[in-house]
Amino acid sequence: MRHFKTPLSGRPSAALKLLTLTLGLLFSFDAGLARAQTAVKPGAVESSPIPAPSAGAPATPTAPVTPSPSVQPAPPMPQAQTQAPAPSPPASTDAAHATLGPAPSDPSTPDELTIAPKAEAFVVGEASWDDALSTIRDAQKKVRAALDGAGIKVSGRPLTRFVKTGDDKFSYEIGYPIAEPTGQVSLPPDIKLGTTPSGDAIRFVHHGSYDDIDGTYEAITVDLDAKGIEVNDAFLEEYVNDVNDSTDSDLEVYIYVFKK
Repeated sequence: MRHFKTPLSGRPSAALKLLTLTLGLLFSFDAGLARAQTAVKPGAVESSPIPAPSAGAPATPTAPVTPSPSVQPAPPMPQAQTQAPAPSPPASTDAAHATLGPAPSDPSTPDELTIAPKAEAFVVGEASWDDALSTIRDAQKKVRAALDGAGIKVSGRPLTRFVKTGDDKFSYEIGYPIAEPTGQVSLPPDIKLGTTPSGDAIRFVHHGSYDDIDGTYEAITVDLDAKGIEVNDAFLEEYVNDVNDSTDSDLEVYIYVFKK
């Protein structure tokens, strides 16, 4: 059998030395490999992507930059043209159209006023009611012709004063207000000079034909009786316009009754 015999003394042999060196190298290689495996390796760098914007919050668009316009001076404001009010029509300078008082504000309602006396030229007479308007118009023409012939100016609308009235006839004074004569005047003998009736009066307005004026007088009587107003028997008609036909409905008459 095979036995290894080990020498007890002396130097080691060359094979022994070679074996020892080989074992040392193997040991050193194993130790280095172990250290390499236990060394800390550097970690990998992780990169995260930028998160997308949330669906509930829409991105705010960036407003485009608009260049500021150059400041221009404001155009001058047009001046308002103030239109002068239309001038009022001039008051009539024809005294022949003046009435004894200002026009009533409401012709349907009687008004009270004080009548001032004015100079008057008139004629006196008597006539039947059937010929009332023709008698009045003829008397007016007669007085007007006499005044024009004498150079006397008329200063108002024609008047008829009913001095006395009856069922069939009436007594009258028919004439015109005139400018006060400054000297001696020459008039026909039947033309009288005097003054118009004056004092506190109530004025009624008749607008319609002269044939229908009796209805206005009946309304006047009812109104005065209801108010308990006493008036003089004589009354006055003032003709605002000139009408020749007794059926003409354009006639306008102011009727004055004078309080006692």
